[in-house]
This record gives sequence, C-alpha cells and structure tokens, in this order.
Amino acid sequence: MKFIFYTNNTFYYLTLVLYLTIIYGMYMQIILGAIQVILFFVLLFNYNKFSRKIKKYLSIYGILTTIYLVLFFGILSSNLIDVASVLPFIIAIILIPMSLGTYFTYIVYQLKKQVL
Repeated sequence: MKFIFYTNNTFYYLTLVLYLTIIYGMYMQIILGAIQVILFFVLLFNYNKFSRKIKKYLSIYGILTTIYLVLFFGILSSNLIDVASVLPFIIAIILIPMSLGTYFTYIVYQLKKQVL
C-alpha cells in the first residue's frame, strides 16, 4: 500500500506543478488519470480487506470515473463540445478529471492512515 500511496502522490503533485505551464499539466493529467485507474484496479483486488468506509469511497470513485469516461468519450466522438465555448471545455477537460484525481488521492491517504 505504501507503493500505491507514494506513486499516486508523486504523479498527483507533479501534475499540479506542471499546471504552472498549463499545457504540460494537461499532458501530465492524462498520465495521472491512467495511473490512477490502474491503481484503482489494483486496489479492487484487495477490496475485501478494506473497511466499509474505504469500500464506499472506492465504489463512489469507480462510478464517478466510469460516468465521466463514458460521457467524455461519447461527447468527444459525437462532436457535441463546441471548443469556442471555453468554460464547458475547461470544466470537461481540466476541472472534472482533477477533481476525480484529488478524490482518489484522498482515498489513498485514508487507506494509508488505516493500513499503515
């Protein structure tokens, strides 16, 4: 679990730092998202070992991430996002994924407090 905690935090904080340049932060956010989804699946293999609270958090994260990915790729493939309207574009590309990333970081922190 230490590995998951340190790996997640390293990539999360690196993404935040790279957002000072905006474009590199967006690239790093893609990597962060992929790593967090992989770590989520690793945590699912140990799902039965966790407390009810952690199970609830992981379930919420899984549902929210699935909804976001389905909607994002569905809208992206149907060209419903008008890039000219900047605010919805920023929310869909930056704010929602970073909110999910922050929530996963919180889950991993809670898990570290509980296990270690």
